[in-house]
Amino acid sequence: MQPVPFLEAMQYAQLKKIVLPDEFYSLDLRTRQYASTVSFLSSLEQINTVMQAVNKSIADGSTFNDFKELVAKNEIILPESYLDNVFRTNIQSAYAHGRWQQQQRNKAARPYLMYSAIDDSRVRPSHLAMNRIIRHIDDPFWLIWYPPNGFRCRCTVIALTEKQALKYGITSDEDLPDIAVDLGWSTSPANYGDLSELVDQKISDSILDKEFLLNQKQVNKAEWTASEKLISLLAPMNDKSRDLFDTIAKTVIPLDPSIRPSAIKTFLDYVMGNDVALTAYLNQAPISKADDVLRRWFKADMAQIQAVSANTAITVSGTSSLNYVASLQVGQTITLDSPLMLAASNTDVVIKVENAKGLGIDLGKLNAGQGVLFEIGLSFEVVSITTEKGQLVYTLKALVN
Repeated sequence: MQPVPFLEAMQYAQLKKIVLPDEFYSLDLRTRQYASTVSFLSSLEQINTVMQAVNKSIADGSTFNDFKELVAKNEIILPESYLDNVFRTNIQSAYAHGRWQQQQRNKAARPYLMYSAIDDSRVRPSHLAMNRIIRHIDDPFWLIWYPPNGFRCRCTVIALTEKQALKYGITSDEDLPDIAVDLGWSTSPANYGDLSELVDQKISDSILDKEFLLNQKQVNKAEWTASEKLISLLAPMNDKSRDLFDTIAKTVIPLDPSIRPSAIKTFLDYVMGNDVALTAYLNQAPISKADDVLRRWFKADMAQIQAVSANTAITVSGTSSLNYVASLQVGQTITLDSPLMLAASNTDVVIKVENAKGLGIDLGKLNAGQGVLFEIGLSFEVVSITTEKGQLVYTLKALVN
C-alpha cells in the first residue's frame, strides 16, 4: 500500500455510488466502475458502512486488521476471506486509478510504463509472465493489462523516462507473452473515461501490427456489448429472488471468494425457472464476438460454481424445461447448448441421467433447493424411453471423456 495516499484515489473511492448487489450487476461494465457493493449485505446502510471503512483505510493508510475491526465494531459479520477480497480489491483499484491519473499528467516526462509483478508463491503465472514488460503509456496494451488484473491482484506499474525505457529495453510485439484476457474482469483504470479516440489515433499512427491492435480494440468493444446483453437477459430481482441470492452467496463465496455475484445471479435464474430469455439466447448460434464473450463468461462462471458444489449422485432424475424432449429417440446424442436443470416435480415426463457423478451443480450444497444443474457443453446419449408408474422416462447416459 502507498505510504502517502493519492488524492485521486481518495476522490475516486469516495465518489463511487453505493448500490445493492442486484442493482450493481444490472449496470453496464463502464458504469459499474463507478459503483460499489458488498454481495453478502442486503442493506444500503451496511454496504455504505463497509465501503466507508475502505475509504478510511485509503485515507489513513491503515491495515486490513484495522479495517476488519472497524467493520466488526458496526456489528457487521462477513467471512474473513470475503472481507479480505472486498478490502484488497477496492484498495488496489482506487490506488491504480490515482496512479493512472498521475502518470497521464506526467507522461511528457515519463512516457513509458513498466509492468511490475510480485515474484512470490502467490503471484499468478500469467501476471508473472508480464513482469518488466515496457510499453509506451498510450499503447493499447495498457487498455487491457493495466493492473489490477483480477481479485487480490498485487501487480503495479512503474513510470519510466524514455532514457530508462531504452536502457531496460522496450518490449517488442514479438516478445509479448501469449496470455488469455480475463474478459470478466473490468476494472482496469485505463478504461476509465472514453479513450476510443486515443486508441483510434494510436492505431492509425502506429508502425506496429495494426491488425493486432484493431483486434484488441474489438475485443474490448465486445466485452462492453456482452455486458449489456447479459443485463437484458437476466430476470429482475424481487424479494424472493433477492433472499435466495443472499443465501447462495453466503454459501458459495466462502468456498471460492473469486466467484462473481453476477455468476450467482445467472445461476439463480436457472434455479428459479427465470431463464427463458437466457436459454433462448444460448440456443442460438453465436454471430458476433460479443456472443462468444458472453458464452465464455457463462461457461467459466458455471464451472467455478460447479467446482465447489459438484453433485455426488451417480444417477440424477427430475423434470426439465428442454423443449425438444418429445423428439428424442433411442441412440440419439445430444449436446447441451444451455444448462439442463433437473428437479423433482409431479409431472408425466421425467429425465434420468446415468453416469452423472460430478458433472452437475448440486443445488442442495448451495442451500438453493433440491436438484442438479448440468452445464452447457455436456453430451448425453439417449439409452432408453420407458413408462414407469405412469410417467414417461427418458434415460440419458452422460458421455464423459
